[in-house]
Amino acid sequence: MNKIQELFRSRVYARADEKPSVFLFSHTDFDGLKRDSYNIDTERGITLVGGFYYYENPIKNKLVIFEHGMFGGARSYMREIEKLARHGYLVYAYDHTGCMESGGEDNGGFSGSLRDLDEVITKLKELDEIKGRELYVMGHSWGGFSTLNIAKFHPDVKKIVALAGFISPKVIIKQHVSGPYSIFSGIIYRGEVKASPKYMKCSAIDTLKNSDTKALVFHSTDDHMVNYKKNFLRLKKALKNSENATFISVDGADHNPNYTKEAIIAKQEFYEKMQQALENGKLNTKEECENFKKSFDWYKITEQNQEVWDKIFKFLD
Repeated sequence: MNKIQELFRSRVYARADEKPSVFLFSHTDFDGLKRDSYNIDTERGITLVGGFYYYENPIKNKLVIFEHGMFGGARSYMREIEKLARHGYLVYAYDHTGCMESGGEDNGGFSGSLRDLDEVITKLKELDEIKGRELYVMGHSWGGFSTLNIAKFHPDVKKIVALAGFISPKVIIKQHVSGPYSIFSGIIYRGEVKASPKYMKCSAIDTLKNSDTKALVFHSTDDHMVNYKKNFLRLKKALKNSENATFISVDGADHNPNYTKEAIIAKQEFYEKMQQALENGKLNTKEECENFKKSFDWYKITEQNQEVWDKIFKFLD
């Protein structure tokens, strides 16, 4: 592996462990929300830690699988998972390889989420209580990529909801390895394809063009992480004649199209203050981190846009 590839992997493949200064909701923060633990043992010898989330008497014939973003975990999306469960769905959510409670020294890079999702669905289909259920998949960012491409490996997935997902590893590498470093994007991509050809070559354009799976795709016009034009608009143009894909743009939601604008502002303020606190050496102890977390309104920081969710539920129902 050359030095360019090593530098890329050191940043993109890094484990995502819980940050002591960032609050994460648990199912216990929502009265009546239940969680039945169910881990997935992969063929790679890595255990993916997950569970089924639901309120009393969930819809019997459907299962929603939730895909989290890079450098996070399932608990990073408890507000979204709770929304789905409160609406009546049985939800399966898990930590990807190299993330939070799951095993693995790294996350497998930009294609790692799709590799995991493929294995997870394969294992879930073996469960008697899952057989006969319609499978839906919803994901954000890195999880949006896996969501957009899962029909290539599991064409029986009925519906997908993608939030700020990137089309393909090739597109996202080209976006972030840019400027004076753009000459290296091709080298990095070819190296990644060699390491994982089955998943690295996937593109949502090809996957959805050759699939009967229905897709609902959200993106904010000001997304700084997954470029709106290079991903959302490009996919929308490629699928303009498709009856199975619906595209919805929102404004001012940055990388979280399902958040309110107020939540986006609150989230940005939190990270700015956290960075300042780190630079000033004020987050060195467990007590300092706990007090820092308690000084913020985490319901406000993660407040969900009900208009977006109304569209999601209408689509899934």
